[in-house]
Amino acid sequence: MKAFINIIIIGLIGLCSSTYLFNLSPIDYRGTIEIETPVEESTLSLQVNEEEFLNPDSITIHHVSTKDEVIKIVTNSIFNVDIYKEDQLIKSSVSNLELISPSANATISVSEDNPIITTLDISQKNINLEDGIYTFNFNSNLIRGSKSVLSVTVKYDTEGNYYPAVNLAPEGKKGLTLFFATEKGDALIPVTRFVVEDKSITRMAIEQLQNGPLNSQLKSVVKDVTNTTYNNGNVVIDIPSSYTEYNESIGELAYKSFVKTIFAVDRYWPIYSVNFTVDRNRIDTYFNGIENLSLANKEKNYLIYMAYKAEDRYYLFDYQLNPEQIGIIPGDSLEIIARKVFDAYFDTEIPYGINPIPKLSLNNTLMEGRTLILDFKEDLLNVHKERNDLRYMMVESLIYTFTTIPGVDSIKITVNGDEVSNFVKDLDTTVPLYPSEFINPELVEEAIQ
Repeated sequence: MKAFINIIIIGLIGLCSSTYLFNLSPIDYRGTIEIETPVEESTLSLQVNEEEFLNPDSITIHHVSTKDEVIKIVTNSIFNVDIYKEDQLIKSSVSNLELISPSANATISVSEDNPIITTLDISQKNINLEDGIYTFNFNSNLIRGSKSVLSVTVKYDTEGNYYPAVNLAPEGKKGLTLFFATEKGDALIPVTRFVVEDKSITRMAIEQLQNGPLNSQLKSVVKDVTNTTYNNGNVVIDIPSSYTEYNESIGELAYKSFVKTIFAVDRYWPIYSVNFTVDRNRIDTYFNGIENLSLANKEKNYLIYMAYKAEDRYYLFDYQLNPEQIGIIPGDSLEIIARKVFDAYFDTEIPYGINPIPKLSLNNTLMEGRTLILDFKEDLLNVHKERNDLRYMMVESLIYTFTTIPGVDSIKITVNGDEVSNFVKDLDTTVPLYPSEFINPELVEEAIQ
């Protein structure tokens, strides 16, 4: 009996010391995975209203989060900036650009509805950079990983000056708005030249087109003309077939230059239509395929005025918007249309044009009679603080643009519902603003009369 018990004990010892596994549970663990306890991570990211800046005074960057967080600041500078020009690092780790420096060891609460807003001084004077196009990489000291970098393009172009439009011609002269082409022939730029009236004003306009611009970076695409006649508001321009360039690549541009220049004469004489003949014969098609050689003078609506730089100055020029493409639909109120036109400044791709309007926050639009009120947030007051001419260009662009909306004769600019005074030198922005008669005066002394 004792021997039997010993055998049982030896067997149990051997069984317990073996590597054979018993399934002691009805649960099958073969499909299970190991799950680690989740680590709480920050959702901070960077946002900016625009990605390209022209001669900026400052930039406002938002730290946004999809959840409530408390951020501890351990530095006196929230951002360090690396600056590149043509992929070459120009300046590294530029700091202390904040207009209001943060306090080290402070804490800030951030949530989806309460971002951290930081405004940095990136004016050309403060950064000390030459004119040119740069890439600014803003590195946030509050974020780790790939989300900590925000890249924007900054263009400094201080050599360009803007000369505002005028309402009165010098005594004894007429103002002719001539449409000259850019060097690449991608746009027509209106230039107002004041001349003494010594013949038919329509003929004068064509002759001045032929004389060409004073600015060497603009050019005339109007050359040979046989005759220009005016008869009860109808203008006939006769061109010689011997000048073959009108029927080549410059054809459409020359056609538009003729038409837009003559239609601008209607400030003095009624202009109902422009017709073209070749060798005094009516033709169906010319100017490299254009069929409409008898064009009625109809008011152009929904034009947006962008800027173009030639030599040392900026010019405003008009670009035709497509109402459908910018979202205008039947039944839209003038206020809604105005918002869509304002958005077009930033949504319309014009490679040869410079947007004269910084990315601003528009609070509201309101019609009072035939005056459109554009109510901005306070960021308007920080635009181009040291460049009155660029402020003037911005305001005149708004005036010319919004008065091409049918039903709008003038605009008024407010900030948070309040009138804006002393915003542009020599321009009273507390009253309704109407488009000036003579855009882009050719001579500076005529622009500042």
